[in-house]
Amino acid sequence: MTDANIQTLLLVDDSRVARLSLMRQISSLPREFEILQAASADEAQALMQDRQADAALIDFNMPGRDGLMLAAEFSESHPDMKMALVTANIQQPLVERAEALGMAFLAKPANLDALARFLGVAI
Repeated sequence: MTDANIQTLLLVDDSRVARLSLMRQISSLPREFEILQAASADEAQALMQDRQADAALIDFNMPGRDGLMLAAEFSESHPDMKMALVTANIQQPLVERAEALGMAFLAKPANLDALARFLGVAI
């Protein structure tokens, strides 16, 4: 982190509405975040080429590579980045695949308590 009070957070979701919803919830937390946005795995990879993020909220279903593929790539290129899969696809095999990659699993729509826990923010 560049500042003790500011975390950099990457939101990856092909739905602009979903990203805006997450941003609205995150902005209500008692911590300041720098939020980076990407609408696809390719866009996220390009954005993170020269950047670091403390955490990432990644959708599963996206055009091109899915969120688990992106998370596997980030595990190699950004091993210190904390990641959560945020999806409405709540099937146990998917949850297990996310956990095998060291990801948290947040059901869509994500609730504020779950987001706060993932981000380490007391509310």
